[in-house]
Amino acid sequence: MSVIYVLLTLMTLLGAILGAWFMGKALGFFPVESAITAGLCMANMGGSGDIATLGAADRMELMPFAQISSRIGGAIIILIASFLPLLIGKGL
Repeated sequence: MSVIYVLLTLMTLLGAILGAWFMGKALGFFPVESAITAGLCMANMGGSGDIATLGAADRMELMPFAQISSRIGGAIIILIASFLPLLIGKGL
């Protein structure tokens, strides 16, 4: 575990939270709940991470939305992660 790893993890979480917060607010959703379900539940470790995140936030009623976010968000992250090295290698 290095300082760079911790910083990258924190920046990823901060970006996911803020992006979901502002998009949720722009679309008329509650910003805190959209940041929790779309931001944090997308960046956690699946079903057990959803339970931990929603349990800590005392928002267990958002479980269906968290499950959707985990599945779709995880697939999008894997897709981006597979193309990003190719783009970086070519110098964008």
